[in-house]
Amino acid sequence: MMKKAISLLVVAALALAGVPGGAEVFGPNTVWGTVPSGLEGTANAVLMDASGKTLSMVPVVDGKFAFRDIAPGDYVVGLYTASGQQIARACPLALASGSELEAVFTCGPLPAAVAPVAKGGISTTAWILMGAAAAGITTAVVIATNDDEGVASPIR
Repeated sequence: MMKKAISLLVVAALALAGVPGGAEVFGPNTVWGTVPSGLEGTANAVLMDASGKTLSMVPVVDGKFAFRDIAPGDYVVGLYTASGQQIARACPLALASGSELEAVFTCGPLPAAVAPVAKGGISTTAWILMGAAAAGITTAVVIATNDDEGVASPIR
């Protein structure tokens, strides 16, 4: 039993000796990548299908990420800040069964304007405008009542 364990360790050590330094083996059906320099503040990598639907999200650790055990198909990877802003998008990927692919970010810059995703509800801009309108109405009422000679309330 001991000889068998030592033999397995020797075989494993020899197999790993053939892997170049720094190289990682992710296994089949994996999309992986490294964050480009200048984007070190990236918090998450998001795997999307060809239509842009989010399938999975993983944290970026030490500038690297990996999506493991995914089905063969066409994918895109986006890099996002902690606040959810997309800061980079990888070139399209076609993952074959049993393969692993590296997501690369050399297909051009992120478009200047990304269309907002409809989530329902009132937008931030609408809330700001409503708040400004409410403040303006309140100010107008206060100004109009300050010049009155009559009593506006029992407290006054």
